[in-house]
Amino acid sequence: MCVGFILSEMSDISSFQKEFLSAAVFMGMLFGGIICGYASDVVGRRPCLLYSLGLNLLAGLASAAAPNVDVLIACRVIGGLGIGGSVPIVFSMGAEIFPSHVRGQYLSVIASFWMVGAVFTAFSAWIMLGNDFYGQKMMPGVNWRAFALVSALPAILAMFLTHRNIPESPRFLVSKKRYAEAAVVINQISSLRIEAADLVPHEGMDVPLKVEIDSVETGNPDRQSDYHPIDLNSSHGNSFRANSTDSTISHALKQSTVGLLFQGELLRTSLILLVIWFTLSFGSYGLSTWISTLFADVGIGNPYAAAFIFALANLPGNIVSLLYIEKYGRRVLLSAGMCLAGASALGFALNTADAFVVVLCAALFNAFSVIGWNSLDCLSVECFPTHVRTSAMGVLAAGGRLGAMSAQFVNGSLEQNIPLLLFVTSACTVVGGLAAWLLPKDTAGRAMSDDASSMSESYSNAKDVTDVKEDIPNHPEFHHNVAKTHGTVYSPL
Repeated sequence: MCVGFILSEMSDISSFQKEFLSAAVFMGMLFGGIICGYASDVVGRRPCLLYSLGLNLLAGLASAAAPNVDVLIACRVIGGLGIGGSVPIVFSMGAEIFPSHVRGQYLSVIASFWMVGAVFTAFSAWIMLGNDFYGQKMMPGVNWRAFALVSALPAILAMFLTHRNIPESPRFLVSKKRYAEAAVVINQISSLRIEAADLVPHEGMDVPLKVEIDSVETGNPDRQSDYHPIDLNSSHGNSFRANSTDSTISHALKQSTVGLLFQGELLRTSLILLVIWFTLSFGSYGLSTWISTLFADVGIGNPYAAAFIFALANLPGNIVSLLYIEKYGRRVLLSAGMCLAGASALGFALNTADAFVVVLCAALFNAFSVIGWNSLDCLSVECFPTHVRTSAMGVLAAGGRLGAMSAQFVNGSLEQNIPLLLFVTSACTVVGGLAAWLLPKDTAGRAMSDDASSMSESYSNAKDVTDVKEDIPNHPEFHHNVAKTHGTVYSPL
């Protein structure tokens, strides 16, 4: 969104340069998501997140000092590497820590801070670059460089808070057999008091082990009857035998490759989600990047103020997501949000001469897109097992960046024909909304999976979201002797 406001201030560059500048950050995000997504499945979520935030900060500061548009484009590509690297990690870490029955709501809270950034950026642009309601420049002499500098500053706060407060994902640590570190993290974020030995599967034990960090009822003896230990090599059921050996579990987790996303059980889900990520990114990023330019092109006198209203429309979208994502499920909200966003873009296209209707339809488009994004983020991160989760999110995000980049060039070529531009945006968004119904059953309320085959079966056997019973995590690493566990898990925000 920052680039969109900078574009509005660069009247001396060609249309081709505008297209490349607007697409640059998405090009970086494409590769950042893939590289950091894979790296975080290998070396850890937390270090990759810190490096991504640092890269974004440095590129943002360098953008403010760029001597020409070519250097600015390069800086935006580098900044995109950091942004693209951080997004899949943040959602994966959240999904791996939050309890199942409120995971969607908590992830929606995380996603809502995209709104905070958008409002901050739009408000800063209005104050620093725009006019007041009397048509007077509010900060004469301030140019886009100062705005770019201010836009980079929140990354400093993000790095500080991450370094100070965010631990490594315990699921990742267990998947790498770093049991001592995992025990420390679990003890920090919950009321459980366990030791590293409690997370290690013990050969020959007859009692099912249990540490269910996904459930607020962890350690409730009444739930012991829910456990049905089965053989590790079976693709059916919810848990493994307590006497599974550590080497057997390690064998089950060895396939930490992106290629796994396009094999067997995960192939259909990966392809459908890629289509949805592409279409939603094409519509939402395409319109949000060009929104201030489009407002000016249709004759709105104060495009920065209108863009601020557009950014504020994130709020109702986030509220709806927070209230209903667990009640109706991810897939319903995803499809409804995208289809209604497409209808709003169509309303914009048919009423470009009416300033009030233009701003209203644009705001509705943004609100419905946010509902779609929050649902898609939750659904995507819940559809993949732990050892490829951030790799999967990186690949899906890369598909989204291709959609966002495509939109920049399409919008640039159609800028002189705004109704056609909006018709294309509308059609693409609706296609993605309809594709959501091709996905497996909804993931709302289900425990996070660590095994691709059992995860896929649990989706195919599920009924409606309201009928889904919370799964038992698949790895014995997440089990602990019931007699030893009497705490209640909570997840701090």
